[in-house]
Amino acid sequence: MRIGFDAKKAMRNRTGIGNYSRRCIQAVKEEGADIRLFYNGIPVWGELWRNAFQWLSIRKAHIDVYHGLSNELPFGIGWSGAKSVVTIHDLIFLRFPQTYGWLQRQILKLKTRYACSRADKIIAVSEMTKRDIIHFYGTNSSRIEVIYQSIDDVYRRPCTDEQLRSAVERYQLPQKFVLCVGTIQARKNQHTLVKALPHLSADVHLILVGKEEAYAQQVRQTAEQLGVAERVHIYKGVPTADLPAFYQLASVFACLSRFEGFGIPLAEAIASGTPVIGATGSCLEEAAGPDSVYLDPDDSEGLAKAIAEILADPQQAQRMSERGKEYSLRFTDESLGQSLTALYKQLLA
Repeated sequence: MRIGFDAKKAMRNRTGIGNYSRRCIQAVKEEGADIRLFYNGIPVWGELWRNAFQWLSIRKAHIDVYHGLSNELPFGIGWSGAKSVVTIHDLIFLRFPQTYGWLQRQILKLKTRYACSRADKIIAVSEMTKRDIIHFYGTNSSRIEVIYQSIDDVYRRPCTDEQLRSAVERYQLPQKFVLCVGTIQARKNQHTLVKALPHLSADVHLILVGKEEAYAQQVRQTAEQLGVAERVHIYKGVPTADLPAFYQLASVFACLSRFEGFGIPLAEAIASGTPVIGATGSCLEEAAGPDSVYLDPDDSEGLAKAIAEILADPQQAQRMSERGKEYSLRFTDESLGQSLTALYKQLLA
């Protein structure tokens, strides 16, 4: 069985879909498949080849199944002779169009609709994404398979005392803090986390880890207005190798994002043994499991109460930690590789 992968994101993107792409490729390779990667890094020509002529390369390589890993398939995929699979991560550009530039949104609309109409099988990374594909494109549910992403096993391994001590010293981490990992942007709604701080004891801090967009300045202004600026810490450019220590040192992980396609940071948090609080309204229950706490994304007082209860009850925190770790075992590379391989074989049967 020869599997072809669109390797653009795997080669160029060090986070998000890039991580997903690399994990899929490696997981399928571990299952024994013969894999081929398709990527052309030449500026301008590379994109033209990828979108208009890649099907020729797929045909020449005698690919059995071609998998587009990032919401798209090359135009003309039907002429390649290969069965086609596409992973759809989310349709946020349709749900929250204001979060994308006009041109980027038009490109995403064109590519994603084409991929969903042409693919022999569609992989949704969550049940929420599956529902969105059906809602926006009218796709028959039988063509969509939900296969969860995997997370790195590093989050399941306890950090050494030296690793934890080093992270505390280098980043000047407070003893008691709520952690949120993800781009600081309006959709991810870090405002609610800041608004919860005045309702918590003064020794509880908030740490935001992620790339800053213009919204980050609004978050800082809110912290100033509420008198909690000294308790809000924003870190950008934190190396992935340091993230396990952040998760394991955190008292609580909180993400009240208004919408996500899946919610990898929540899965990483439960794998790390950190109690998680998420938002209702999208798919975060799928990422963090039934033993985490879920709230309306605008409920800052409810968030403060939930945090305070976890901090005050070590038994509850321990119970959430243990059950979260158990739930996270569904997000392994082995499970991902087996699920993908089974899907490819089903298409070729």
